[in-house]
Amino acid sequence: MKRIFFYAVFYSLFLLSCGDAESYKPNIIGRMGEVMLVMTEGVKTSQGGKTLSEMFVQEMHGLPQIEPLFSISTVPPTALTEHLKRFRNLLIVTVSPDVEKEGVKPYTKSTWASQQALMYIEAKNLDSFQEIVEKNEMKILGFFVAAERNRSLSYHKKYSNGELAKIVANEWGFNMVFPKNYKANKPKSGVNFKWFSEETLTEQKGVMLYVFDYKDEESLSRDYLLYMRDSTLRQNIPGSLDGSYMATETKYPVSYKTFTVNGHKTAELRGLWKTVGDFMGGPFVMFAHFDKANNRVVVTDGYVYAPQKPEKRNIVWQMESLFYSVKFPSKTVKEENTEDAE
Repeated sequence: MKRIFFYAVFYSLFLLSCGDAESYKPNIIGRMGEVMLVMTEGVKTSQGGKTLSEMFVQEMHGLPQIEPLFSISTVPPTALTEHLKRFRNLLIVTVSPDVEKEGVKPYTKSTWASQQALMYIEAKNLDSFQEIVEKNEMKILGFFVAAERNRSLSYHKKYSNGELAKIVANEWGFNMVFPKNYKANKPKSGVNFKWFSEETLTEQKGVMLYVFDYKDEESLSRDYLLYMRDSTLRQNIPGSLDGSYMATETKYPVSYKTFTVNGHKTAELRGLWKTVGDFMGGPFVMFAHFDKANNRVVVTDGYVYAPQKPEKRNIVWQMESLFYSVKFPSKTVKEENTEDAE
């Protein structure tokens, strides 16, 4: 599961390359996180079919309750009507000796609906099908994870909060998309720290931004990022009770990996947060972006609190999609400020 998102990052660029032809296609159907598998009963009950299904419903890391990575439904090819061809995430399996070229074939342009993620798996026999599935787990899952993230980010770009983006660009010198309903909060210290959130009667979600100097590779290590996270949140995010504050929940594993976002190195932490001295908690995702031109680390740290909503997978995906919008200009912040002064 930890390696899946490496492929999701790669496919982000691939999925965002759709052209103007998308506007002439019908809208997709289905809910976020749903995948429809199209295969015959014989393929479905084969070892390869079982492996494929189990792959999609494996547990998603970093959530307080067990939730599958995807929610799946399976239909035979004869049931793939024109309506179902518009399903948001569609994987069609063909196992036949007539298959000319075996393998996994992802599409985002030659599809039946706008923003659809369509994939074919083709094999000559069941043994070959099983081998293809086992060898391409990260490629298959990463494709659909990236599709969901890019749809979410596309929506946020369309309905964004330009004022918050302007504040971050002017004061900290980088670009990031914020949802329209996000508002700025006042942290306790406010030093190199910003806090934006959206709160309703049933859920709270927010993004915290903070910056620290990059010294060496250790600055992006798991232990150092956890240290910076907890020390920063303790100073800036108070709980509802006196003396309470937000912190990382250490009783459960926190995953760590590195990859590239918009050309810059990024480290990710994913796990659960808690409130020391109180009873609040939930999932968090943190990206530490290396801004090489300014020799600094910019952290985008998102949290979700939704005790009345047992299913939080989609909320987390929607939130973390914002982190993939972070872009650093080629010039340093100091150079930009000098030019503005002139």
